[in-house]
Amino acid sequence: MRIARSVASLGPVDIGDHVCWVMPRPGDFRNAALGYLSDGTHLGDKIMVVGSSTPAWLESPAPDGLLVDPVVVHGGVGWDADELVSLVRQEAERADRQGFRALRVLAEMDRIWPADITAEQVADQELRLDALTGGTAAMVVCAYASPGLAPKVLEQAASVHPHFAGHPAQQPSFHIFSEAADCWRVSGVVDADGAGAFRAAVTGLLRTLATLRLRCDGLQLMDAVGMQTLADAAAAMPGRRIVLERANPTVRRCWELLGYDDPAVPAELVP
Repeated sequence: MRIARSVASLGPVDIGDHVCWVMPRPGDFRNAALGYLSDGTHLGDKIMVVGSSTPAWLESPAPDGLLVDPVVVHGGVGWDADELVSLVRQEAERADRQGFRALRVLAEMDRIWPADITAEQVADQELRLDALTGGTAAMVVCAYASPGLAPKVLEQAASVHPHFAGHPAQQPSFHIFSEAADCWRVSGVVDADGAGAFRAAVTGLLRTLATLRLRCDGLQLMDAVGMQTLADAAAAMPGRRIVLERANPTVRRCWELLGYDDPAVPAELVP
């Protein structure tokens, strides 16, 4: 079972982890990034950096490493949502054939995404990347320079990673991340503050799943705005259905009191 957690540094990152790393100061990047990559070299991981082709912090290429610069590859145009996911899948499979323990990825997200990326596009890519990471011998750290992206984009990014490293003030109120092929785990608090990020994540998942299962045993609270957001997201996509599993008694009681236990609502609570 994957569990959401905050980490003080990148040292604990291991196979299957998908980490949102928000850097409060640009100077924090170099030492932490080098330590993360060096750990992988010592453990027998294949190293892949997706970012600047001339990074000042990387004094020499890591052994058995791969450096991909999205800006150079596309001539200055950002990648679409599929490209990072496809690249990680391809290199994880190749690393396994080559005899590495795992693929260790460091991705500089402000180098990958176009400047006008939306929160919905963030959710779409990161949720698919999380599902891939959880099912392969890979680990991915998505590095965000906090001044470089809009607050809503950072909020969305942090919410759809199971693990978070960075400034405590930027810790998201909830996490949603992959548990199985059609099942996603929700933890924390879904309320008015995070409703926009939650809707973007759920909507992205419903585009590819006829039935979305949300495992809620780590969910502390979902308020009226969160519940309305969930019901609206399901209703906006005819033929899709949301099933909430293992919600605590408080969430279940609020769901009933607010009238969402109606069969006409395409979202259902089950034990």
